Amino acid sequence: MLFDRLKTVDFERVVDTLEISLIVEAAYSNDERAAELRADAGRVREALVHAIRGTHPAHREEIANIIPSCVKFLSSFSRVFTLNYDLLLNWVSLANGANLTDGFGLGEERAGFQVPFKVDAYCNTFNLHGGLHLFRTGGDIEKRLAGPAGVIDAIAQTITENKRFPLYVAEGTSLAKMSRIRSNKYLRHCYEQLCKSAGQFLVFGHSAAPNDAHIYSALFRSQIEHLYFCIYQPTDEKLRTTTGELARYKERTGSKVEYTFVDSESAHVWDRTLATA
Repeated sequence: MLFDRLKTVDFERVVDTLEISLIVEAAYSNDERAAELRADAGRVREALVHAIRGTHPAHREEIANIIPSCVKFLSSFSRVFTLNYDLLLNWVSLANGANLTDGFGLGEERAGFQVPFKVDAYCNTFNLHGGLHLFRTGGDIEKRLAGPAGVIDAIAQTITENKRFPLYVAEGTSLAKMSRIRSNKYLRHCYEQLCKSAGQFLVFGHSAAPNDAHIYSALFRSQIEHLYFCIYQPTDEKLRTTTGELARYKERTGSKVEYTFVDSESAHVWDRTLATA
């Protein structure tokens, strides 16, 4: 598998490699091999679309019954950060009274996209690891809007027909994720906003695992006063493990930030919303 050889889970990197290879094969008149590589690139795109369709609700209406509780929960926070790629938070932001803005409000609709993201636009929602609805266009970021068959079909069309990939951080280690974040202006801006966090901060639906050490390094270096960390069905073992992880992050950064554990079920919100603040 090319994914294994390249040591990546990034679909875009694999397709780029295949397309560079087919250019080389075509230059040497290896037309049959070039055709095989072109077909393989198409299959990788289709595999990403299949993965999205297989793991994601097709339409916002499928989660309509849970949106009000999400809106109520998130209304307690001035800013929201998410590590999810999915559209759930974006769909929640469309609800009346959600007050979740993403920095595209000063843009314009263009060919099925809201473009561009602007740093100076009002924004209180940050996709730290990108999202399925976010695409690069030159040096800017644009947001895919729903088409006649919904936004998932619109995203699928963008991938397979327009041959463009969503902006998302798929790397497996914290170091590799941080490298990807630094390479993109939008992701870098979101991370910088996390680093500037202050006041009370709540983490919901995340494990504090080492592959996201960059997130907790930012939090413990920030100006937050207290970190509240939600644990699903807490047990002594889970508490020990999470205490160990957070203690390491705190020690490495020389932070004085204290933290408290919270039973995530007490928040009464759908547990697929990841990180909020």
